[in-house]
Amino acid sequence: MVLRQDAEKRGAAIKAAGDRHAPPDEACKLIAGFAKAEIKMVKYVETNSQKCGIPPEIAKQLRAGHKNTEAMQQRVCNVAQQQQQRGPIGPSLSDVLGSSSALPEANVTAKRNGGTTFDTLNGNVLAR
Repeated sequence: MVLRQDAEKRGAAIKAAGDRHAPPDEACKLIAGFAKAEIKMVKYVETNSQKCGIPPEIAKQLRAGHKNTEAMQQRVCNVAQQQQQRGPIGPSLSDVLGSSSALPEANVTAKRNGGTTFDTLNGNVLAR
């Protein structure tokens, strides 16, 4: 039961990381931890299946699930490794130009001094 709870906790951590779009190197570490917990559970089921009355299909299902976990771990860790080899991302356009990347604040209360299409010699006809 303790092994199962550990695997469930690690699986929930992977799901949370996926929901918040964690970087691949963090996801790789989380999946590696889950794979270790999963293999402990598989070994326990295989060694204690007769003593605990666990059907042999459970061990087969756990092995198949672990193969999927290993495949996912390899894909995610390969992406993480490729990102590390590329190095850090270069400066943004606003960094190069020396400007702020923040959006300007909208000033709705400021009065417009410029004219519009509807302005005549005596002012805006629509505003009267």
